[in-house]
Formats: sequence, C-alpha cells, structure tokens
Amino acid sequence: MNLESLIVEVCAIARRAAAEILAVYDGEFAVEHKDDRSPLTAADLAAHHCIVEGLRRLTPELPILSEESAAIDWQQRRQWPRYWLVDPLDGTREFVKRNGEFTVNIALIDGERSVLGVVQVPVSGVIAWAWQGGGAWMARAEAAPG
Repeated sequence: MNLESLIVEVCAIARRAAAEILAVYDGEFAVEHKDDRSPLTAADLAAHHCIVEGLRRLTPELPILSEESAAIDWQQRRQWPRYWLVDPLDGTREFVKRNGEFTVNIALIDGERSVLGVVQVPVSGVIAWAWQGGGAWMARAEAAPG
C-alpha cells in the first residue's frame, strides 16, 4: 500500500465530508442524542456516509471503525491487522454552538499505530495530513494534495 498515493485520496474524502458538514451547518438542523447523551446531527451522519463510501471505494479490503457506525464487537475488532479509524465530525457540541471548532478526522491504523492521518477543519478550510515516512503538512484545503 503506497501511503503517499493514499493520502491524496483521503484528503479529497475529508474535503468532501467537510462540504457535507457545511451544507448542514449553514441551515437549520435538529439535534438528537446518542445513548451516551452526546449530540448527533444530520451533519454527523452525512459526513459519516461520505467518508465510509469514499474509503470503501478506495480500500474495499479494509474495515472501517467510525464513531457513527453500529457498535462492532471488540473480539472482532482486535483481529483487524489494519483498519480505518474515523470521527466524521469531532466536536458536535461545538458544531451545535456554531463556533467553528470542529473537525473531520480520518486515520489508517496498522497494528496498533496510526500510519496515515488527515484532520480537516471545515469552517476555516485548514487541513493537516501526515503519513509514515512522509512527514506532516498543514495548509488551506485548496492546497492539500489531490
């Protein structure tokens, strides 16, 4: 798996998820609550679906663990040698407050280590990305790879 090529695609997926989030952010939205009492909005679900669909097309062989996925049993997850770890909208409380302090987070986990990651800030357009052996970078969304 070529991480440098993969990072280009993952940045594009994060940008698309950010656009989905902003489409909800700019309008009226309802706030539901999950079992743990944390908030859930249409933006969380839209970003989740966008990311999961993009990662499945990119790497259909890899499982995806997302905060918005149905619970996957630990006994099953612990057998995964490599998987995607996703928080489609990290900071839903901030999203609800409309303060702009929330992110899209996507990481590739290999064994017990993150080997690739992207953090996108939808409101400001800032995106940070890194991969093992490739360094870490930060820029406006339009300057990200891809």
